[in-house]
Amino acid sequence: MRACFKVVATAAVFLLGSAYAANAGNYGGPGFSGTAWFSEGGAKLEQMGTIHVGDEGFLMNMESQGQKVSSLAKWDSDVIVTLIHDQKMYMEIPPEQSGWEEYESRACMGYENGEKLGLETINGRGAEKWHCTGQTMVPEGETAVDATVWYDPELKFAIKSVEDNGNIFEIRDVQIGAQDASMFKVPPGYQKLDMNAMMQQQQ
Repeated sequence: MRACFKVVATAAVFLLGSAYAANAGNYGGPGFSGTAWFSEGGAKLEQMGTIHVGDEGFLMNMESQGQKVSSLAKWDSDVIVTLIHDQKMYMEIPPEQSGWEEYESRACMGYENGEKLGLETINGRGAEKWHCTGQTMVPEGETAVDATVWYDPELKFAIKSVEDNGNIFEIRDVQIGAQDASMFKVPPGYQKLDMNAMMQQQQ
């Protein structure tokens, strides 16, 4: 189960760290959905699930190790919420464990520096290519890395990110449109888990 949560948190932080054009508390884009693809350490890209981005935040639904899980975050929050649907439970992953910071309105969020390299087409969509250096949001136990991101100006969101360690995240099959606000909330009846207590128990 712990490995499952690590995959979810890693993908969520990777996605959020790549998206850098929304205002804190206000995404500002048209909203969209798509499929989420992830590769760790240069492995083959595989579809993790689906992603929804709206005014309130983002939601990524996936299945990991037989568990139906989702990763949920608000733009003005520094906490990532992991939903475990089969058990109707959820847990909040604090920033010191996820490496996720409150959303900021600037290029290369989570990095000190950003250099625009030009324009490219990614999965049929026009994107600005950026090189980001000086990582500031480093998850506990991880090493800082630089990244190249491709930002979609229509979506106001990055649709691809490649870290120097080989990790890759892509958004494909984009469908533009406002997303239902209810999907960015913890579903009724879900019980909160204490992540720190659970990890201590596992150790």
